Amino acid sequence: MKIRALASSRTHACNLLLGLLLTAGVALACHAAPADARVRPLHTGVSYIYDNDVAAFENVKSAGAQLAQTPLRWASVAPKNPPAHWNPEDPADPNYDWEEIDLWVARAAAAGLTPILQVRGAPFWAQRCPSTETDAPCNPDPDALAAFTTAAVRRYSGTFGGLPHVRYWQGLNEPNLSLFFNPQFDGDKPLSPYLYRTLINRFYAAVKAVDPTNLVIAGGLGPIAVPKYTIGPMRFTRLLLCMRGHQNPRPTAGDCEGGVHFDIFDMHPYTTGGPTHKGGVNDVQLGDLAKLKTLLAAADRAGRIKGAFKHTPLWIMELSWDSKPPDPGGLAMKIESRWTAESLYRLWKLGIEYFFWYSLRDPEPEPELPTSQTLASGLYFRGATVAQDQPKEFLYAFRFPFVAYPTAKGLSFWGRTPSSAPGKIAIQAWERGKWRTLHETKADSAGVFDGLIRRSYGGNKRGSVRALYAGQTSIPFSMRPVPDFLQPPFGF
Repeated sequence: MKIRALASSRTHACNLLLGLLLTAGVALACHAAPADARVRPLHTGVSYIYDNDVAAFENVKSAGAQLAQTPLRWASVAPKNPPAHWNPEDPADPNYDWEEIDLWVARAAAAGLTPILQVRGAPFWAQRCPSTETDAPCNPDPDALAAFTTAAVRRYSGTFGGLPHVRYWQGLNEPNLSLFFNPQFDGDKPLSPYLYRTLINRFYAAVKAVDPTNLVIAGGLGPIAVPKYTIGPMRFTRLLLCMRGHQNPRPTAGDCEGGVHFDIFDMHPYTTGGPTHKGGVNDVQLGDLAKLKTLLAAADRAGRIKGAFKHTPLWIMELSWDSKPPDPGGLAMKIESRWTAESLYRLWKLGIEYFFWYSLRDPEPEPELPTSQTLASGLYFRGATVAQDQPKEFLYAFRFPFVAYPTAKGLSFWGRTPSSAPGKIAIQAWERGKWRTLHETKADSAGVFDGLIRRSYGGNKRGSVRALYAGQTSIPFSMRPVPDFLQPPFGF
């Protein structure tokens, strides 16, 4: 597996997706109200970490994240042409090349991170219709996928060759996008949801046969419906789960082939605006996540989802905006800091407990491409080496998210500590040229704190508020709101 080549592949795929997205939808004493006593954590991760450099995992930890995800590309590990005699379910079969993934998993675990592997793509010999791409497979063979998955899960079972245990496994990438999965349609009729149902069911069975305590992540859906190219994530999910109806989802007739087997559902709500921005009826941008949760809850009640949880969790495993700098068409750094903190708050408020940023570091510059077709969404500016990467301003909003909003009843606030640990919090406001403590509170066992300070502050859209924890301060949150505006996630 060539790390740089894989990163470049993802970059160019996202460039094409961007084009589709843009055409598709352009007094110091005060009283505080008690916070919700129920502990609801917010776990953060970083997706698509291509480097297996020790410094990369140190940077993930420095960003306050607990989880790390990378693609396990089937076509890169498996032989280009399968030999006449081999055992594709055997993790020790000499025809497999696991070297770089072994190192990645070992170093992620050694850094104290939870590793997640996304099995994606397919070698040409495992595709059942003509294709020129291994990262956008055409009708992958479910038997071959199950065999490879068995080998991978056995290898990272915690009982093979001293390698760590990988508990979380994701089946394929963005199966509703022609950039990553084909065919999407049979003529004008959707096809990919039905193909994916078979694949994820076989994938689930293979993962659980090795270790029933492992967890399977499905979906990872792209956000926008584009006629003839993608199936909108709401429509794809309804068809996948045999559900119908927009406002009041309910099951279709039949048993949905015995149901759809997975434990966690993943959505990639890349957004052409801010944290409240909504897309079309079948799109899922940040402002649309409530309707996807409603659909999943209805599918749970109907027994369509066969997984480990009564209420299937929704994870966000990819989200970002290109930053300015380095992308001149990206989002201004101060606004990105605000939108990052607001996104984390709104996801937590919706009951979404896992959020991943895409990605760790900016890729190598591609000056031959227009800036609208390059990626610059890393938490770190790219240096000559990973160890020389420098944090961007908004990383600190990802690490120590904090928001505060003036309301008629007082100043509402929310945040999470950088280490997700409990402790004392001081809420401070900028007044008369210095920071003054308005209120003191405590973060819960998950590091989350929220409340209402019954004092007027910020109603005139002036001033800033920050949180102080263990000598660390959050990025000040301005009382001047930032209205939603058009901002493609990968820049103009």
